[in-house]
Amino acid sequence: MEWRNNSVAAPSGEVQAGTAASVVIAVPGRYRAEIDGLRAIAVLAVLFFHLRISGFSGGFVGVDVFFVISGFLITSIVAADIEAGRFNLARFWLRRVRRLLPALFATLALSCLGAFLLFAPQHLESFARSLAAATLGVSNILFWRETGYFDLAARMKPLLHTWSLSVEWQFYLVWPLLLSASLGWHPRSTVWLILTIAAFSFCMILAFQDGSFWLLSRTWATEWIADGRTTVFYNTPFRAFEFACGAALPRLPKPRSAIVHELLVMAGLALVGSAILCLDSGSGAPAWNVLLPTLGAAMVLHADRSRWAGLILRNGPAVYLGRISYSLYLVHWPLIVFCEYGLLRTLQPVEASLVGLLSFALAVLMFHCVERPHRAGRGFATPAGLALAGLVSFSLLSYAMSGGMPWRLQSVAAGVELADAAALEGITGSLDCQDFCEFGNLQSPKKVLVVGDSHIDHYTRALNELGGKDFHFLLAEAGNCYFGAEFQTRTNGAVTQHCRNATNQAARWLTAGGIVAVIQGQRWPGYRNLLERKLGGAPADMPDLAKLYPTMLGDIATLYTGFYGPIILIGHAPNTNLICDVRPAYLSLPCPIPSRTEHVAFEASFHAFASAHPGFDLVDPVGVLCSATECHATDSAGHSLYVDDHHLSIFGARLVVPEIIGRLRTDLSVASRQPMSQSTMR
Repeated sequence: MEWRNNSVAAPSGEVQAGTAASVVIAVPGRYRAEIDGLRAIAVLAVLFFHLRISGFSGGFVGVDVFFVISGFLITSIVAADIEAGRFNLARFWLRRVRRLLPALFATLALSCLGAFLLFAPQHLESFARSLAAATLGVSNILFWRETGYFDLAARMKPLLHTWSLSVEWQFYLVWPLLLSASLGWHPRSTVWLILTIAAFSFCMILAFQDGSFWLLSRTWATEWIADGRTTVFYNTPFRAFEFACGAALPRLPKPRSAIVHELLVMAGLALVGSAILCLDSGSGAPAWNVLLPTLGAAMVLHADRSRWAGLILRNGPAVYLGRISYSLYLVHWPLIVFCEYGLLRTLQPVEASLVGLLSFALAVLMFHCVERPHRAGRGFATPAGLALAGLVSFSLLSYAMSGGMPWRLQSVAAGVELADAAALEGITGSLDCQDFCEFGNLQSPKKVLVVGDSHIDHYTRALNELGGKDFHFLLAEAGNCYFGAEFQTRTNGAVTQHCRNATNQAARWLTAGGIVAVIQGQRWPGYRNLLERKLGGAPADMPDLAKLYPTMLGDIATLYTGFYGPIILIGHAPNTNLICDVRPAYLSLPCPIPSRTEHVAFEASFHAFASAHPGFDLVDPVGVLCSATECHATDSAGHSLYVDDHHLSIFGARLVVPEIIGRLRTDLSVASRQPMSQSTMR
């Protein structure tokens, strides 16, 4: 995002010392206070969205507004320098370094301290990757590639917000070169080039937003773009639409009537405001959602003669907030993440208000003590020296943290196991099948169909160890995939592809016959808002567990109509506050006890269901992993029973699977005295 002087065409191309956030410059450029006011609206929208303030469900569009401002200001200043024959690319980049890096590096340093004091090894290892990416200006690419079913929760990533800064840096690398070439070759065609880029970028959003772009649908890139919304959100080519909309404004003719300027400001603010107040993360396709804030911000920027409507943006508090908006954007998100990480829950309204006030206080300090002095040339280092020192320092820090530093913990065994991706792979409960596979004794006539989402997958390794000699297991599994007759997981990119592969294969195996039993496991409460009907695709949101569980169980009974073997359902693994057992003990922090409401409701629903469906049985991990007062996160030897807050490790699975195998043998013994028939799976 762009935070710089609001001078649209500075004659020297330099920021004068001692001018705070803005410079009043000679004609043809002039300071426009309303741009700071527009920044204030954008940063408040982002802050209130992240604090979950009611009414700001679309606050994420503040980033779109910042990108439009950036395109407008950078193009105005660079084009003026190019046309005056004084543009120097190295000097432009050094100005960007001096403007953006001091506050960013201060934020990174403070975040390193917070992560060291609070984070469990696996979260510190993830932080180390994001630290390196933020330093190198590729955060957006890292977070795009990390997005997935097992992605670390966004609210455990203190540097997640730096993705937008990386998009800015990538814009700075390309845009001045493009402008130089265009203005040198054919100046009058520059505006058409910019508008063409905007149109092309918008068409790319339309093409990629559903994750099934036809040109790449049969190539190696399919998996990279499968989640279309994430691809569009993080990657610079799709954000070029916002930059270009702002960049075109200096080349477009201004309205002559002052009334038109007033109307443009009012209409633009209405569009931005409606996007902030009415949109949410699930409202419609990205292509159409981005239009409201982008066009609204462009209308406000284009109206530079608004006398009355512009007062909304030119008042003192709004202007000052716009001046500190960069520092506020930087400090607020790590502060929210660390507070929620320490509390192991979302912030309550009063706590959110306090964190918001603290964010403002830190932003003021950052602006006056770090950002402003360096921008005025009074910093402790030259831009080049600052960039080099930051690159070396944070690269070394990210390397030092990349192992998760388990020596900080009391439970060293679990800390080592959860330290990084390689350690996690060693304790995973999954056999790592892709959609479907067969394991165990492939010569055994006892074929057992194993189906479900990741909550069945984390038992597969232990099933192979403890039951592989006696049973031939046929696994059909896909993360976030519900197996049912009339309902399915809501369509969503790669999830849909893997789910379709797994469910189709399960149907083929079951139809082929020879299956003696079925084991199905799900994260049952996780499908409250993820189901849709197979016929028509209508959403089937059921937030009430008393409705969700009976609906799912009845749907599964329909799925196995005609199958007379035993069907064992596995309850979902109990949630745990794993962080409490594997985070440093430097600070005394609360460890809330996870609720068992979901498990109690599922058990009650199953007992009511089983009275009418005697072929079904239930194995509930709660009975094995929990005592009357708590659920354990580590075993007696200190090994972690989990790999995250609800997926079991091999140590946890080895406690539950004997119960599954024992129930399977008992049920098969009973079923052997009942008639079996070939079944179908709908």
